[in-house]
Amino acid sequence: MILSAPQVSRFWREWAKTCKAMNWTRAAGMTSGQIDAERKRILAECGFESLTAVDRVTGFTKVLKALQVLQGDDLDAGIEADDTTINDGRVLRNVILTEIVPCLELYVDNVQAVMTDIMQDKNRWWKIDRPAREMNLMDLPTQPVIRLDRKSGQPVEFASPLKQMLMTLSRVLNEKRRAAGDSIHAMKIRAGVPCHCAGICRKRANQTAFVAALAGVPVPEEAAIEQPF
Repeated sequence: MILSAPQVSRFWREWAKTCKAMNWTRAAGMTSGQIDAERKRILAECGFESLTAVDRVTGFTKVLKALQVLQGDDLDAGIEADDTTINDGRVLRNVILTEIVPCLELYVDNVQAVMTDIMQDKNRWWKIDRPAREMNLMDLPTQPVIRLDRKSGQPVEFASPLKQMLMTLSRVLNEKRRAAGDSIHAMKIRAGVPCHCAGICRKRANQTAFVAALAGVPVPEEAAIEQPF
């Protein structure tokens, strides 16, 4: 999915700061073509042919971090630019804590206990290698799990432990939601979390956008959010 308008504006602001920090300016004797070549080089180093090829989450974060490294303003930017799983982990934890947990609280008395049981059951190395305390989301690795296929002997990539946790919680939540007879929309409204269901919310948004388009009123573009359930 292409970048949103606010993300594009953010890129050009950060690019201007980068040019100033690196002295990539007309005042320093560089031509417009040379300055643009630096921009294309940075995008290429991040894995993109152009800004239109950058995705909204992982890709955009990687590009921003690369620019911030050149600006010299963010000591952690270099690490995150090389390891995009850091931002992936931040996004996944946010989805779990702000979208899944509030919904689970409609059906489960002690959500924290359920989460701890799931984490420690699926990550039994914790009890052997780690201190005697309960596991939490920050302890779950964000890097994909690599295992050798028994038949082919080739490495196979699986979702990270944190992503597996999100998928497990989503499955548990859906089971409890269906048992209670709730629709996804009803559940999210009751839990007070944003709903983007196709049957009601997206339909309303499309109708609003259509009416606004007829009236010539600009409609702000929402940031893309990966829906876990």
